[in-house]
Amino acid sequence: MIIVSPSNIDNVEANLLSLSIVIMPLRGSRAPGNPVITAISASAFASGTWALNYLVSQVDLPPHLAGGGHWQFLTNLSLLFTLVVLFIGVIAHITKSASLFNLKNNLHPIALVLECVVTTVYWPLKLFFLHLLVKDPTRKMIPLVVDLCLHLVPVVSLLVDYIFFMPKWTITNWTALATCLVLTTLYWVLLKQLVDFENGGEYPYMFLNVDNEATRILIFQVVGLVGFASFLFFKKVYDLVVHPEVEKIEETKLKKNL
Repeated sequence: MIIVSPSNIDNVEANLLSLSIVIMPLRGSRAPGNPVITAISASAFASGTWALNYLVSQVDLPPHLAGGGHWQFLTNLSLLFTLVVLFIGVIAHITKSASLFNLKNNLHPIALVLECVVTTVYWPLKLFFLHLLVKDPTRKMIPLVVDLCLHLVPVVSLLVDYIFFMPKWTITNWTALATCLVLTTLYWVLLKQLVDFENGGEYPYMFLNVDNEATRILIFQVVGLVGFASFLFFKKVYDLVVHPEVEKIEETKLKKNL
């Protein structure tokens, strides 16, 4: 039988802290001016801009979606917001601007949660329940490289930024929950304005085209709660990956740089 004493636990924690401090430079400083995250964000911005332009300029929507246009899709709306966040981040790191860096950090949770909702909903439906995503599953889909730039690269780049190159989010759980519910409601209102139901228009995602309005409202609420759950999950991941002592060191460095 192995006996674990308090001293052994302390030694393990000390070793983990030492390891965190050693690999901390590999992750990069959580302050403006880091070249690694600048390159990552710039690449994500370029790929996202290209993919969004491809959709708007080269993809013709089917008749039941044509009236609503390309901005009825949550994917496109969230990507547009993400591109703004990425752009601000790149400029903040290039210019080493503290104000732009703080602005990006305040907008970042919204972008990451939006992209997580898009990714979480999109990929399972596309791979296993395509009929719940599109009206005609036999219709030609967008190229894979465009698909990845829309539905995977944004969330990965934002997550890497948060875990390895950003200070901890300061937004409270209640504020995050309220934001998720407000954004979900705003998207619902936007769809009501964009979709021409009287002339055969339908919601952009087939799982929203249900007969009962109460059921549709419930679906929107579930999507909003998925966003809030992802917010809590990312906060937990940050706490697991970033040791508190390392976080204190990075906060001290950040204050000196600002």
